[in-house]
Amino acid sequence: MKPLRLAHVQGCWVKRLTPSGQEELGVVKMAIAETGEIQVHWIRSDRASFVDAATVSSGFQNGQDVLDCTPGTGVRSLGLGVIMQQRVLAGSEQALVDFPDKRERHWLPYQYLRQVKGVRHRFLRAHLGQDTDVERLRLRLLAHAIKVWNENTGSLSHLEIDPLPHQINLVHHILASDNLSWLIADDVGLGKTIETGMLLHALIQRNRVKRILLITPAGLTKQWQDELYHKFKLEEFEIYHEDFSVNEPRQWKMHDCVIGSLDRLKQPDHLESLLQAEPWDLVIFDEGHRLSRRQYGLKFDSSERYDLARALRGRTQHMLLLSATPHQGMQDKFVALLELLRPDRRQELLMLSLKPEILRDMVYRNHKADVTDADGQFIFQGKITSALKVPSSPESIDFDQTLQAYLRKGYAAGEALGRTGNAIGFVMTVYRKLAVSSAAAIHQALRNRLQRLLDDYGDDTLPSEPTDQRYVGEWEEQVRGEAEEFFAGEIQLLKQLIDDASLLMANDLKLTVFINSVIGPINASNPEEKVLIFTEYRTTQRYLRDALAARFGEDKVALINGSMQHAERREAISQFETHGRFLISTEAGGEGINLQRKCHMMVNYDLPWNPMRLVQRIGRLYRYGQKLKVVVFNIQQSDSLDQDIVDLMYQRIDSVVDDLAQVQEHEFNEGLKDEILGELADLIDVEDILQQATKLGIERTSERIDAALEEAKKAAELQREIFAHAATNDVNELGDQVAITIDHLQSFVVGMFGQLGIEISVSSNEPRLLRIRLPDLVMQELGLSKRSSSRMDVTVDRALAARRPDTRMLDLTSSLMQYLLAKACLYDFGGLAGSVCAPNLGEGSGALFGAMLRWQGPQGNRVRQEFVTILTGQEGVKVNSGVVSDWLMQPAHFSAQATSIESSRPLYDAANKVANQRLAELSNQHLIPESLDWAGAGWTSPN
Repeated sequence: MKPLRLAHVQGCWVKRLTPSGQEELGVVKMAIAETGEIQVHWIRSDRASFVDAATVSSGFQNGQDVLDCTPGTGVRSLGLGVIMQQRVLAGSEQALVDFPDKRERHWLPYQYLRQVKGVRHRFLRAHLGQDTDVERLRLRLLAHAIKVWNENTGSLSHLEIDPLPHQINLVHHILASDNLSWLIADDVGLGKTIETGMLLHALIQRNRVKRILLITPAGLTKQWQDELYHKFKLEEFEIYHEDFSVNEPRQWKMHDCVIGSLDRLKQPDHLESLLQAEPWDLVIFDEGHRLSRRQYGLKFDSSERYDLARALRGRTQHMLLLSATPHQGMQDKFVALLELLRPDRRQELLMLSLKPEILRDMVYRNHKADVTDADGQFIFQGKITSALKVPSSPESIDFDQTLQAYLRKGYAAGEALGRTGNAIGFVMTVYRKLAVSSAAAIHQALRNRLQRLLDDYGDDTLPSEPTDQRYVGEWEEQVRGEAEEFFAGEIQLLKQLIDDASLLMANDLKLTVFINSVIGPINASNPEEKVLIFTEYRTTQRYLRDALAARFGEDKVALINGSMQHAERREAISQFETHGRFLISTEAGGEGINLQRKCHMMVNYDLPWNPMRLVQRIGRLYRYGQKLKVVVFNIQQSDSLDQDIVDLMYQRIDSVVDDLAQVQEHEFNEGLKDEILGELADLIDVEDILQQATKLGIERTSERIDAALEEAKKAAELQREIFAHAATNDVNELGDQVAITIDHLQSFVVGMFGQLGIEISVSSNEPRLLRIRLPDLVMQELGLSKRSSSRMDVTVDRALAARRPDTRMLDLTSSLMQYLLAKACLYDFGGLAGSVCAPNLGEGSGALFGAMLRWQGPQGNRVRQEFVTILTGQEGVKVNSGVVSDWLMQPAHFSAQATSIESSRPLYDAANKVANQRLAELSNQHLIPESLDWAGAGWTSPN
């Protein structure tokens, strides 16, 4: 068979048969394409000659280090690899080359491979290299450490904030598990978006996932898209039915990163189309507790949302659920969520009560009480809550007495009609809530009711009750009831109530307290202070807006509520965060908003009956990123029966929270108390009790609240007992790894600038601000045109980059940082071995190695890699020693101390043994050792 004729590259190893029949090895020095001849330096005879390329064959051996030198314009080298196997196929000699950095193996023509001297060869042969190789060795090792640290944590990606230890540890834990199906159950406000973004960035960088489906509540689709783009530069995500539509199932393959609304995708027509899409690599559900399936005996009752998730589970290899409250005291519902994650472990999950330790493989929970910053300081600064009692007035007393009489008659009329009277009772309950909110809200509702009765026309039907409870308040405001009197004399009583409400509005002491006792002192203390104000109802919202605008100007007040489009809400929030002073929000308007960076003052003009709503309100400010103590003002009417009952409920809840906080194993802190409050508020069900309060009286209501709290307390204790077995933040999670700090990044960047001839000046005021000028070669290799400025300001400090819009942030998405890292890892950059003068690395002579350890899954896909440093010498063997981490931050110096082949072998053997031991120790059924690749090595000496 005619052999394939290819031009050999310089450095290719060949062999030929001598006339005596012996094989002779040689290295190609040059090739002449026109004649088909190559010049070969023959190793044994140490001479060069021209030979016909057809007379030689591959001289490579398995295990040799080679460099891909495939010719051609625009062809990028696959880099440094190791020959694993060789073959002849259809007359073509080929080598199977493993490229560990690329995570690829390829059969390549041997003619395009150049033999190189790798780290192991250089160290064992005691090839010291040049003086400059020592600094390049440091930069090479540092480049590997930086890349791997980011890959394993996502913490050096494009982020607007510095990630916290608990976020870094969570991402590393999941990535290291070879199982992407997890329930992330962090407490409210710990940054689940940050964690998810970091995880996605790391997975995409690893090529672990390509097709991603992120399903969120309807009001959060745009927020997720914005945060993934602005915080992580994940710009591929499109919103289904906003950015694109699908007319035919085949069109799904055009969209790899999709964000969809939970309640849209659950609809039959959308679900049918979605299930015909190409399989997804990862499906993520935000607020996973909305996926509900309950068990009644042997029967299951699942929601449409749960059915959506179950259907998608068969179309994805991995599923991620996010929820701060996944248990809610309902074991069967919790197990149903876990079944979505790990259907293969269903039988084990049915025995969860007996074997709760299995949660460690599928649930990760960070506790607010444990979260600290990088310096070990608690990140939550605490909050101050003040209750302001509104004094009684003749008008408020008269109105409340008349209202109570109206409510008693209304409830009685509803009960007399049986089930058909439920609608009357519902209207009465709504009026009670409106009366507690504001005089304006109940006044408008009563006028609407009277008009309904007098006009006797119109549709009395309400829109469907929203499934999202945050929209219930605004929905309730539309209640007017049927066009007939609920009871005899209702019209007359309504007229009296409306008159009393008008008088109350004319002397509204609640509004006076709000303006004079809350806003006034805040304004006196700081005329620029921003205040977030919450109410359940739009009528109250407009009432407060008018009062504030009259005093401070319309441009200082913004509203957000559930009737507004997402763009309108974003505009209102932007107005508030820039030149505004007051943002008034309803429950629905506050969905998903995070204002902790610009505001720490909150006023609850009314208190919701559902205590979880209050926790969520405070969570808009009291969350990660808040630098100040949050101040909360609760305004409470003093002469209202319903207000007294609501106050009683919150007092009881605070008491139980204090009791539970005192018996926890954690050191008591504000985070712990808020963590327990969130759990308890989510579990207690008191709305029915409050609805019955007018009939029961305050004493009986108090007893029922205490009983409900006792049930919630038991559920909270059960939930805590269950979550005690979940994986959680471990301060030692990355304690034995080469952790990269901003000082490492600064040292690497400055060092590489020096090696590449990039001029640099450091600002005396801002030491991390680097003013640089790129030489022509670097400009060309970066793909910058000659018109582009070669001068720029750069930094590795996120906070500095945020303050200076014209300064480029050198995170790992930066093209310049990627260029520097790639350069440092190239074979031709040098630094594979060197002689290091480093007194801090230990007494006497020794060696420093940097190694890439890699693990694969059972089917051969790479699932984990880590960079380790190994220090060997008179003091034994140390892995990832802190002294090496410190050495990496300072320019390296050459040591003239002599070394030898004899002394190098035992140093290498000791390092190789430890590296293999670490590979074995971290291996399990999901992590199979894949490779050990030496990144660099140096002989160390104190002088």
